[in-house]
Amino acid sequence: MMVAPFLDDLCDPIDTKDTESLIKLRETKMVHELGNKNKDQEPGKGEANEQETESDGNDFYIHEQKYQREEMNDGKKFVRPRFASTELGIREKLFVGVLSTPHTVNSFGMALNKTFAHYVTKTVFFTNGKSGLPPPGMQVISFPDQDNKKLPIHALKYIKEHYASTFDYYLFITDRTYIRGEKLYELVGHISISEEVHMGAILHRGDQGDMCTLDGGVILSQNVLSKVYPKIDSCFLKSEQNPSLAFEACILQTANSKCSEKGGDKSFRSYKVDDFEFDDDITSLRNDAMFNSSFSIYPMPDDISLYKIHRYFCQLEINLTRQEIQKAKDSIIGLSEFAPGGKGSLQWPIGVPEAFKPNTRFDILQWSYFTDTHIYFDDDFTNVRPLQGADKQDIQEIQQIAFDRLTSNYGDKFKQFKLVNGYRRFEPSRGMEYTLDLELYGKHRHEKTVQKRVHLLRPLGKVEIVPMPYVTENSQIHLILPVYESDIGDFGNFMEGFAKTVLETSDNSYLYIIFVYEKKERKNGDPFAVPKTVIDYHLNNHPSRKGTVTWKVLETSDRSEIALLDYVVRDLQSGDLVSVCSVGMEMDIDYLNRVRMNTIPNVQVFFPISFWQYKQNIAYEQSPYPPGVELGQKYGHFDVESYEHSSFYMSDYMNSRKHVSTSDIRKTSLIDIFLKIQNLHVFRAAEPSLRIRWKLLDCPVTDDEKLQCNKRKSQSLASRSQLAKAVFDYTEKKHLSVDKVIKSAKQHTDTIG
Repeated sequence: MMVAPFLDDLCDPIDTKDTESLIKLRETKMVHELGNKNKDQEPGKGEANEQETESDGNDFYIHEQKYQREEMNDGKKFVRPRFASTELGIREKLFVGVLSTPHTVNSFGMALNKTFAHYVTKTVFFTNGKSGLPPPGMQVISFPDQDNKKLPIHALKYIKEHYASTFDYYLFITDRTYIRGEKLYELVGHISISEEVHMGAILHRGDQGDMCTLDGGVILSQNVLSKVYPKIDSCFLKSEQNPSLAFEACILQTANSKCSEKGGDKSFRSYKVDDFEFDDDITSLRNDAMFNSSFSIYPMPDDISLYKIHRYFCQLEINLTRQEIQKAKDSIIGLSEFAPGGKGSLQWPIGVPEAFKPNTRFDILQWSYFTDTHIYFDDDFTNVRPLQGADKQDIQEIQQIAFDRLTSNYGDKFKQFKLVNGYRRFEPSRGMEYTLDLELYGKHRHEKTVQKRVHLLRPLGKVEIVPMPYVTENSQIHLILPVYESDIGDFGNFMEGFAKTVLETSDNSYLYIIFVYEKKERKNGDPFAVPKTVIDYHLNNHPSRKGTVTWKVLETSDRSEIALLDYVVRDLQSGDLVSVCSVGMEMDIDYLNRVRMNTIPNVQVFFPISFWQYKQNIAYEQSPYPPGVELGQKYGHFDVESYEHSSFYMSDYMNSRKHVSTSDIRKTSLIDIFLKIQNLHVFRAAEPSLRIRWKLLDCPVTDDEKLQCNKRKSQSLASRSQLAKAVFDYTEKKHLSVDKVIKSAKQHTDTIG
């Protein structure tokens, strides 16, 4: 607090000797409220401490008050909401309630849902009477009351009970209304939420006055509906001729609000069509400005007409967007004359960020060369690979687009083409760039072929954030660890890392160990005797955490992940979070938290790309080697072919498992069963916290898996430069030729280095 004089005696209209008035000028709200409570006390006295300070003859009182926490009236502890938006009163934008019937919800309702539901925040269909099994992806609420005129009142009461203060605006329509969802969402986005909005499609009734009809759509704001909720039950007492009249009478009676075409400074534009037949009427309607600018078209005679009119408006929006793009291009070209460099400074294509200019040779973006069948130097690890999948489809589409543009520019004089050379590269700021050399053939054999070079760019689209449910880092993780006889040597390192990460820190994770006994004769007793002793040692050191580790025995010759999880599922619940691990991994608390955040029930499973260590005597020039896995280009690589580690909820696994028969278990991997579920995301990303110690991969006998395993095996040994150095060191040591060593290395890949 400042305690210096701030008023001059000469210009001060207040007598500075009146200390009480002076203090009133400086009081905060808290002090002022205190003064109202203690009217009998003078400022500076009572509970507050009194201090006096002299400065230039003026006395100032410092009014101090100790903060006292206000107690809740009901004695309960105040709990803050989970989301900041809830505390700040931030709501979703638009709720749409569709009034339907059990007979039309599967036709009109489905058509309406497919054409506009993805533009709005929430869509709910209301029917009177049971509608049977609802269509997939649609929320249908059925009321037992068969009176169709009371359906909008039931819908209002349902909204009061479930979405009373969740949205800013509420739209009510029938399922025979076509809605331009994007335009409507844009409309409510430009109206202030403080406005009392009751707007919609006006129906003129002559002497009876105007009213809004649900056939064209009615929009209510949150503050209007909040007046309706307390008196909603009184709306059931009145009997009206149709649902629209019942709805409007209810709003007028409870909120004293009349409907109009305007809300704020915006208008709700609707268009009514009589005896509408799309094929016959669209020719005249396409020239009607009111029709083209409307937000709602009603009534639709059938669901096919609804799809047709949606296609018309989509094409209209595309044409308008193209016109806007062309106007923007013309504007950029016109303004470029006044910019430094003039028109010569323009980049191609206009409106797209300019190409990246590398500062050093390490920043150069590499071009990949391709033909009709293969692509060369696509990454740092492959020289050539066949074109397949999305890459093949992409290149074929680009060639056809280039040929079509050349044909249109040269007056249809070319009949076919042949790709001579093709190059492409991905630039993060622009998109995918292509350079094609095409050999063009005329329509007649005697015509000479023509070669043209074409540059194309597939620009990046708008980046959208995928909405995800709320998750926390407090979820309990069940770590599933299969241990085979070949893993016994590394088991001690794993348990030591688990003890430091989980047992000593009281992390909310549980370890479920499965000792897999392969079906073969054993002469030397229990092969897992030592690992079991290691478990007992660590649990004895942490007696309070003995329930954290559980181990079981499985005797099988099948190493399938699905067969392993089928054995585990009986001991877990559907809501448990499961993370499949391996003995060679280094346990890290950051990885466990990443599992919690990236695994979402019914939405997403997580398959991290782990960092695999290179063989230490090749990656490091001299010993001793570090005890852990170092993250770096020289010490390992992210193995994109590795799917051993994953995390998911058991409910998602059990739902996905239904799609795999018992006979297909051996041929199906764990990630494949999740990919079969369309509404389940498979999140795959590089995970620096998941580090795997080097080990010699044991490849299976079957041809399908052996090829991929051998590829991983060759890449996991060391980098190409390190392998080359190992070859030359070996030749100098043994006095052999390089060709002979390389030939020997191909035959004995496991022993080189």
